[in-house]
Amino acid sequence: MVTIKDVAKEAGVSPTTVSYVINGTRLVSKETQAKVLQAIEKLGYRPNTIARSLRSKKTYTVGLIVCDLKNPFFAEVLQGIEEQLNEKGYTLLVIDTNYDAKEEERAIEALLSRQVDGAIAVLGGEGNRNLRMFRERNIPLVLLDKRAQGEEWADTVLVDNRGGSRRLVEYIFSLGYRRVGIIAGPLTTTTGRERLEGYLEALQSFSISRDDRLIKIGDFRRESGYRIALDFLSSPSPPEVIYACNNLMCLGAMEAIREKGIRVPEEIGIAVFDDLPWFQFTDPPLTAISQPSFHLGETAARLLLERMRGRRKKRKEVVLDVHLEIRYSLRSWERKGGGT
Repeated sequence: MVTIKDVAKEAGVSPTTVSYVINGTRLVSKETQAKVLQAIEKLGYRPNTIARSLRSKKTYTVGLIVCDLKNPFFAEVLQGIEEQLNEKGYTLLVIDTNYDAKEEERAIEALLSRQVDGAIAVLGGEGNRNLRMFRERNIPLVLLDKRAQGEEWADTVLVDNRGGSRRLVEYIFSLGYRRVGIIAGPLTTTTGRERLEGYLEALQSFSISRDDRLIKIGDFRRESGYRIALDFLSSPSPPEVIYACNNLMCLGAMEAIREKGIRVPEEIGIAVFDDLPWFQFTDPPLTAISQPSFHLGETAARLLLERMRGRRKKRKEVVLDVHLEIRYSLRSWERKGGGT
Protein backbone atom coordinates (compact mmCIF):
# COMPACT_ATOMS: atom_id res chain seq x y z
CA MET A 1 0.00 0.00 0.00
CA VAL A 2 1.32 3.43 -0.95
CA THR A 3 1.89 5.61 2.11
CA ILE A 4 2.11 9.33 2.68
CA LYS A 5 5.88 8.90 3.09
CA ASP A 6 6.10 7.38 -0.40
CA VAL A 7 4.29 10.40 -1.82
CA ALA A 8 6.59 12.77 0.08
CA LYS A 9 9.69 11.00 -1.27
CA GLU A 10 8.38 11.09 -4.85
CA ALA A 11 7.51 14.80 -4.59
CA GLY A 12 10.72 15.72 -2.75
CA VAL A 13 8.90 17.25 0.22
CA SER A 14 8.19 16.29 3.83
CA PRO A 15 5.27 14.04 4.86
CA THR A 16 3.90 17.02 6.78
CA THR A 17 3.73 19.06 3.57
CA VAL A 18 1.88 16.23 1.83
CA SER A 19 -0.59 16.24 4.73
CA TYR A 20 -1.09 19.99 4.36
CA VAL A 21 -1.92 19.56 0.66
CA ILE A 22 -4.31 16.65 1.21
CA ASN A 23 -6.15 18.18 4.15
CA GLY A 24 -5.90 21.84 3.17
CA THR A 25 -4.81 22.74 6.70
CA ARG A 26 -1.99 25.09 5.70
CA LEU A 27 -1.22 27.26 2.70
CA VAL A 28 1.27 25.60 0.35
CA SER A 29 2.84 27.18 -2.74
CA LYS A 30 1.23 26.28 -6.06
CA GLU A 31 4.49 24.73 -7.25
CA THR A 32 4.75 22.46 -4.22
CA GLN A 33 1.06 21.60 -4.40
CA ALA A 34 1.46 20.61 -8.05
CA LYS A 35 4.40 18.31 -7.19
CA VAL A 36 2.43 16.60 -4.44
CA LEU A 37 -0.67 16.12 -6.60
CA GLN A 38 1.44 14.71 -9.44
CA ALA A 39 3.08 12.28 -7.02
CA ILE A 40 -0.31 11.21 -5.67
CA GLU A 41 -1.60 10.55 -9.17
CA LYS A 42 1.57 8.73 -10.27
CA LEU A 43 1.69 6.43 -7.25
CA GLY A 44 -2.08 5.98 -7.00
CA TYR A 45 -2.13 7.06 -3.37
CA ARG A 46 -5.46 6.79 -1.56
CA PRO A 47 -5.75 8.34 1.92
CA ASN A 48 -6.89 6.07 4.73
CA THR A 49 -10.09 7.97 5.47
CA ILE A 50 -10.93 5.99 8.60
CA ALA A 51 -7.57 6.71 10.20
CA ARG A 52 -7.71 10.31 9.08
CA SER A 53 -11.19 10.74 10.57
CA LEU A 54 -10.08 9.26 13.89
CA ARG A 55 -7.14 11.66 14.06
CA SER A 56 -9.01 14.78 13.01
CA LYS A 57 -12.49 13.94 14.38
CA LYS A 58 -13.87 14.76 10.95
CA THR A 59 -15.71 12.54 8.47
CA TYR A 60 -14.43 14.32 5.35
CA THR A 61 -17.93 14.18 3.90
CA VAL A 62 -20.10 17.05 2.70
CA GLY A 63 -23.85 16.86 2.17
CA LEU A 64 -25.67 18.38 -0.80
CA ILE A 65 -29.44 18.80 -0.78
CA VAL A 66 -30.89 19.54 -4.24
CA CYS A 67 -34.53 20.33 -4.95
CA ASP A 68 -34.50 18.91 -8.51
CA LEU A 69 -31.46 17.00 -9.75
CA LYS A 70 -33.28 16.21 -13.01
CA ASN A 71 -32.88 19.86 -13.98
CA PRO A 72 -29.75 20.15 -16.18
CA PHE A 73 -28.91 23.44 -14.45
CA PHE A 74 -28.33 21.67 -11.13
CA ALA A 75 -26.31 18.93 -12.82
CA GLU A 76 -23.78 21.57 -13.88
CA VAL A 77 -23.84 23.12 -10.41
CA LEU A 78 -23.06 19.68 -8.99
CA GLN A 79 -20.01 19.35 -11.26
CA GLY A 80 -18.61 22.63 -9.92
CA ILE A 81 -19.10 21.51 -6.32
CA GLU A 82 -17.56 18.09 -6.88
CA GLU A 83 -14.46 19.47 -8.60
CA GLN A 84 -13.62 21.68 -5.63
CA LEU A 85 -14.35 19.10 -2.94
CA ASN A 86 -12.61 16.20 -4.68
CA GLU A 87 -9.39 18.22 -4.84
CA LYS A 88 -9.47 18.51 -1.04
CA GLY A 89 -10.27 14.87 -0.35
CA TYR A 90 -13.95 15.25 0.56
CA THR A 91 -16.71 12.83 -0.37
CA LEU A 92 -20.02 14.37 -1.48
CA LEU A 93 -23.36 12.87 -0.40
CA VAL A 94 -26.17 14.04 -2.70
CA ILE A 95 -29.89 13.89 -1.86
CA ASP A 96 -32.59 14.94 -4.34
CA THR A 97 -35.79 16.16 -2.63
CA ASN A 98 -37.89 16.78 -5.77
CA TYR A 99 -39.41 19.96 -4.26
CA ASP A 100 -40.94 17.91 -1.43
CA ALA A 101 -40.78 19.66 1.97
CA LYS A 102 -40.97 16.39 3.90
CA GLU A 103 -38.18 14.89 1.80
CA GLU A 104 -36.15 18.01 2.51
CA GLU A 105 -36.57 17.46 6.26
CA ARG A 106 -35.55 13.82 5.91
CA ALA A 107 -32.51 14.88 3.89
CA ILE A 108 -31.37 17.24 6.63
CA GLU A 109 -31.81 14.55 9.28
CA ALA A 110 -29.94 12.03 7.13
CA LEU A 111 -26.95 14.32 6.68
CA LEU A 112 -26.86 15.15 10.39
CA SER A 113 -26.97 11.46 11.29
CA ARG A 114 -23.97 10.86 9.01
CA GLN A 115 -22.09 13.63 10.81
CA VAL A 116 -21.16 15.56 7.69
CA ASP A 117 -18.51 18.23 8.13
CA GLY A 118 -20.54 20.74 6.14
CA ALA A 119 -23.54 21.06 3.85
CA ILE A 120 -24.75 22.88 0.75
CA ALA A 121 -28.49 23.26 0.23
CA VAL A 122 -30.50 24.11 -2.88
CA LEU A 123 -33.93 24.41 -1.31
CA GLY A 124 -37.36 24.11 -2.85
CA GLY A 125 -38.63 26.97 -0.69
CA GLU A 126 -37.39 29.39 1.94
CA GLY A 127 -39.10 28.29 5.15
CA ASN A 128 -37.38 25.10 6.35
CA ARG A 129 -36.73 25.56 10.07
CA ASN A 130 -34.75 22.32 10.26
CA LEU A 131 -31.80 24.12 8.74
CA ARG A 132 -31.02 25.67 12.11
CA MET A 133 -30.06 22.20 13.30
CA PHE A 134 -26.85 22.61 11.30
CA ARG A 135 -26.07 25.75 13.27
CA GLU A 136 -26.92 24.11 16.59
CA ARG A 137 -24.36 21.40 15.81
CA ASN A 138 -21.81 23.91 14.53
CA ILE A 139 -21.91 22.48 10.99
CA PRO A 140 -21.19 25.08 8.28
CA LEU A 141 -23.95 25.56 5.71
CA VAL A 142 -23.99 27.27 2.32
CA LEU A 143 -27.32 28.14 0.70
CA LEU A 144 -27.14 27.96 -3.07
CA ASP A 145 -29.53 29.55 -5.61
CA LYS A 146 -32.08 30.54 -2.94
CA ARG A 147 -32.08 32.21 0.46
CA ALA A 148 -33.81 30.79 3.53
CA GLN A 149 -35.89 32.91 5.90
CA GLY A 150 -34.37 33.29 9.35
CA GLU A 151 -31.11 31.60 8.38
CA GLU A 152 -28.98 34.70 7.83
CA TRP A 153 -26.06 32.98 9.60
CA ALA A 154 -25.44 30.74 6.56
CA ASP A 155 -23.31 31.73 3.59
CA THR A 156 -25.31 32.29 0.39
CA VAL A 157 -24.45 32.09 -3.32
CA LEU A 158 -26.93 33.53 -5.81
CA VAL A 159 -27.10 35.05 -9.28
CA ASP A 160 -28.46 38.50 -10.12
CA ASN A 161 -32.02 37.27 -10.67
CA ARG A 162 -33.68 40.67 -10.56
CA GLY A 163 -31.13 42.45 -12.74
CA GLY A 164 -30.96 39.64 -15.29
CA SER A 165 -34.72 39.41 -15.59
CA ARG A 166 -35.03 43.16 -16.02
CA ARG A 167 -32.28 43.16 -18.66
CA LEU A 168 -34.04 40.46 -20.67
CA VAL A 169 -37.50 42.05 -20.52
CA GLU A 170 -36.16 45.50 -21.35
CA TYR A 171 -34.48 43.99 -24.39
CA ILE A 172 -37.83 42.47 -25.43
CA PHE A 173 -39.54 45.86 -25.06
CA SER A 174 -36.77 47.53 -27.06
CA LEU A 175 -37.79 45.37 -30.03
CA GLY A 176 -41.28 46.90 -29.96
CA TYR A 177 -43.16 44.19 -28.06
CA ARG A 178 -45.56 45.36 -25.34
CA ARG A 179 -47.59 42.32 -24.23
CA VAL A 180 -45.11 39.99 -22.51
CA GLY A 181 -46.60 37.07 -20.62
CA ILE A 182 -44.40 35.83 -17.80
CA ILE A 183 -44.36 32.29 -16.38
CA ALA A 184 -42.77 33.03 -13.01
CA GLY A 185 -41.53 30.56 -10.44
CA PRO A 186 -43.01 30.13 -6.94
CA LEU A 187 -42.99 33.43 -5.07
CA THR A 188 -41.91 31.56 -1.93
CA THR A 189 -38.47 31.23 -3.54
CA THR A 190 -35.75 33.81 -4.13
CA THR A 191 -35.53 32.93 -7.81
CA GLY A 192 -39.27 33.06 -8.42
CA ARG A 193 -39.81 36.33 -6.57
CA GLU A 194 -36.76 38.26 -7.82
CA ARG A 195 -37.23 37.32 -11.48
CA LEU A 196 -40.81 38.56 -11.30
CA GLU A 197 -39.57 41.76 -9.64
CA GLY A 198 -37.16 42.28 -12.54
CA TYR A 199 -40.06 41.89 -14.99
CA LEU A 200 -42.11 44.48 -13.09
CA GLU A 201 -39.16 46.90 -12.99
CA ALA A 202 -38.84 46.60 -16.77
CA LEU A 203 -42.53 47.51 -17.13
CA GLN A 204 -41.92 50.64 -15.10
CA SER A 205 -38.81 51.64 -17.01
CA PHE A 206 -40.80 51.52 -20.27
CA SER A 207 -43.93 53.10 -18.68
CA ILE A 208 -46.02 50.03 -19.50
CA SER A 209 -49.02 49.34 -17.28
CA ARG A 210 -49.06 46.11 -15.30
CA ASP A 211 -51.56 43.56 -16.62
CA ASP A 212 -52.13 40.72 -14.17
CA ARG A 213 -53.57 38.59 -16.98
CA LEU A 214 -50.02 38.39 -18.31
CA ILE A 215 -48.54 37.23 -14.98
CA LYS A 216 -48.80 33.53 -14.17
CA ILE A 217 -47.06 31.58 -11.40
CA GLY A 218 -45.60 28.15 -12.16
CA ASP A 219 -43.58 25.71 -10.08
CA PHE A 220 -40.32 25.51 -12.09
CA ARG A 221 -41.42 22.22 -13.65
CA ARG A 222 -42.08 21.47 -17.31
CA GLU A 223 -45.74 20.61 -16.75
CA SER A 224 -46.55 24.03 -15.30
CA GLY A 225 -44.87 25.76 -18.24
CA TYR A 226 -46.95 23.70 -20.65
CA ARG A 227 -50.23 24.33 -18.80
CA ILE A 228 -49.69 28.07 -18.40
CA ALA A 229 -48.56 28.51 -22.00
CA LEU A 230 -51.73 26.77 -23.21
CA ASP A 231 -53.72 29.15 -21.02
CA PHE A 232 -51.94 32.14 -22.54
CA LEU A 233 -52.44 30.87 -26.09
CA SER A 234 -56.16 30.23 -25.50
CA SER A 235 -56.72 33.78 -24.25
CA PRO A 236 -58.73 36.25 -26.41
CA SER A 237 -55.68 38.55 -26.21
CA PRO A 238 -52.64 36.25 -26.05
CA PRO A 239 -49.23 37.69 -25.24
CA GLU A 240 -46.84 38.69 -28.00
CA VAL A 241 -44.00 37.01 -26.11
CA ILE A 242 -43.89 34.24 -23.51
CA TYR A 243 -41.10 34.69 -20.98
CA ALA A 244 -40.42 31.53 -18.95
CA CYS A 245 -38.42 31.98 -15.75
CA ASN A 246 -36.52 28.70 -15.89
CA ASN A 247 -35.44 26.15 -18.47
CA LEU A 248 -37.96 23.40 -17.67
CA MET A 249 -40.98 25.72 -17.78
CA CYS A 250 -39.63 27.03 -21.08
CA LEU A 251 -39.51 23.51 -22.50
CA GLY A 252 -43.16 23.07 -21.47
CA ALA A 253 -44.09 26.38 -23.10
CA MET A 254 -42.31 25.37 -26.32
CA GLU A 255 -44.26 22.11 -26.33
CA ALA A 256 -47.56 24.02 -26.04
CA ILE A 257 -46.59 26.45 -28.81
CA ARG A 258 -45.61 23.58 -31.12
CA GLU A 259 -48.82 21.70 -30.29
CA LYS A 260 -50.86 24.75 -31.31
CA GLY A 261 -48.94 25.06 -34.57
CA ILE A 262 -47.86 28.63 -33.80
CA ARG A 263 -44.68 29.85 -35.49
CA VAL A 264 -41.78 31.35 -33.53
CA PRO A 265 -40.91 34.19 -33.87
CA GLU A 266 -43.32 35.11 -36.68
CA GLU A 267 -46.49 34.71 -34.57
CA ILE A 268 -45.13 34.69 -31.02
CA GLY A 269 -41.79 35.30 -29.36
CA ILE A 270 -40.26 33.23 -26.58
CA ALA A 271 -37.46 33.95 -24.10
CA VAL A 272 -36.11 32.21 -21.02
CA PHE A 273 -34.20 32.90 -17.85
CA ASP A 274 -31.72 30.02 -17.57
CA ASP A 275 -29.96 29.05 -20.76
CA LEU A 276 -29.23 25.44 -21.67
CA PRO A 277 -26.48 24.34 -24.08
CA TRP A 278 -29.02 23.04 -26.59
CA PHE A 279 -31.14 26.22 -26.60
CA GLN A 280 -28.73 27.63 -29.17
CA PHE A 281 -29.62 24.71 -31.47
CA THR A 282 -33.42 24.79 -31.19
CA ASP A 283 -35.47 26.08 -34.12
CA PRO A 284 -35.23 28.98 -33.69
CA PRO A 285 -32.39 29.37 -31.15
CA LEU A 286 -33.71 30.91 -27.92
CA THR A 287 -32.93 34.33 -26.50
CA ALA A 288 -31.96 33.57 -22.92
CA ILE A 289 -30.35 34.68 -19.70
CA SER A 290 -27.33 32.46 -19.15
CA GLN A 291 -26.34 31.60 -15.58
CA PRO A 292 -22.78 30.64 -14.52
CA SER A 293 -23.99 27.29 -13.16
CA PHE A 294 -20.59 25.60 -12.85
CA HIS A 295 -19.12 28.72 -11.21
CA LEU A 296 -22.07 28.78 -8.77
CA GLY A 297 -21.14 25.30 -7.60
CA GLU A 298 -17.43 26.16 -7.42
CA THR A 299 -18.13 29.27 -5.36
CA ALA A 300 -20.42 27.46 -2.93
CA ALA A 301 -17.83 24.75 -2.36
CA ARG A 302 -15.05 27.30 -1.80
CA LEU A 303 -17.10 29.19 0.77
CA LEU A 304 -17.89 25.95 2.56
CA LEU A 305 -14.23 24.87 2.60
CA GLU A 306 -13.28 28.23 4.12
CA ARG A 307 -15.78 27.77 6.92
CA MET A 308 -14.94 24.11 7.56
CA ARG A 309 -11.26 25.01 7.91
CA GLY A 310 -12.05 27.86 10.26
CA ARG A 311 -10.50 30.47 7.99
CA ARG A 312 -13.56 32.71 8.11
CA LYS A 313 -16.31 33.20 10.68
CA LYS A 314 -18.22 36.12 9.21
CA ARG A 315 -21.15 35.30 6.93
CA LYS A 316 -20.70 36.01 3.24
CA GLU A 317 -23.21 36.43 0.41
CA VAL A 318 -21.98 36.23 -3.18
CA VAL A 319 -24.12 37.39 -6.12
CA LEU A 320 -22.82 36.35 -9.54
CA ASP A 321 -23.64 38.18 -12.74
CA VAL A 322 -25.64 36.68 -15.60
CA HIS A 323 -25.39 37.11 -19.37
CA LEU A 324 -27.99 37.95 -22.01
CA GLU A 325 -27.72 35.64 -25.02
CA ILE A 326 -29.46 37.31 -27.97
CA ARG A 327 -30.70 34.79 -30.53
CA TYR A 328 -33.58 34.45 -32.98
CA SER A 329 -36.69 33.55 -30.97
CA LEU A 330 -37.80 37.19 -31.02
CA ARG A 331 -38.61 39.04 -34.23
CA SER A 332 -36.86 42.31 -35.18
CA TRP A 333 -33.53 40.70 -34.29
CA GLU A 334 -31.03 41.24 -37.09
CA ARG A 335 -28.90 38.15 -37.55
CA LYS A 336 -25.60 39.59 -36.49
CA GLY A 337 -25.00 37.36 -33.46
CA GLY A 338 -23.74 38.41 -30.06
CA GLY A 339 -24.88 38.93 -26.49
CA THR A 340 -24.70 41.47 -23.71
